[in-house]
Amino acid sequence: MRIVLVRHGQTSANTAGALDTVRPGVPLTAEGREQAERLAARWESEVCGPPNVIAVSGLTRTRQTAAPLAREYGLVPVVHPGIRELRSGDVEMASDVCSQVTYVRTILRWCAGDLAARMPGGESGREALARSLGAVHSIALGARAEHGPGAVVVFVVHGALTRLLSTALADNLDEALVNTHFVSNTGTVVMEWAPDFAPATADGLVGGLHALTWNDRPVGEWGA
Repeated sequence: MRIVLVRHGQTSANTAGALDTVRPGVPLTAEGREQAERLAARWESEVCGPPNVIAVSGLTRTRQTAAPLAREYGLVPVVHPGIRELRSGDVEMASDVCSQVTYVRTILRWCAGDLAARMPGGESGREALARSLGAVHSIALGARAEHGPGAVVVFVVHGALTRLLSTALADNLDEALVNTHFVSNTGTVVMEWAPDFAPATADGLVGGLHALTWNDRPVGEWGA
């Protein structure tokens, strides 16, 4: 099975450097909508095989990003609140350098394993990882039960969540890589789920997948 994490397309908050993490969030820009169309067009040649399931968060930008891909393959995206962006708490919609540093450094601590750390005014790493791993576990196992071990499951999510989930799920991605080379808008991360891997709980997913690509490039190229 393949698990594909897709970062949403460009928004005005991205271009302004604003920490937009609450529902419904700002929509895609014109460029973001074009990125979403290009994602659907390049999917099989550059990303992965045809998707069997597409999951999105409840934020507008993930729904809009997924729409062209879902249309291309005749799918209806599944909405799951567990894969929403990591909440920025006290620095929501801030765009100053200090707020950005607070947000990024907290996530860096989470990716390094300090899950007890809490975003000021927001969630802890443990809380964020529990909700997101729970979503991946339930959706992925459901897809495998319906479509078999060759299923392709797509999660259209958010940049910070992609970093946290990737370091938790993959046995070959670390905090240094994911926090140095951020995933671009509509960039993808493809991970391999072994045919005999069937964790009974969401916690069992940790370290159980193997990343094939990071931001549309083979993982090995990032260390070259």
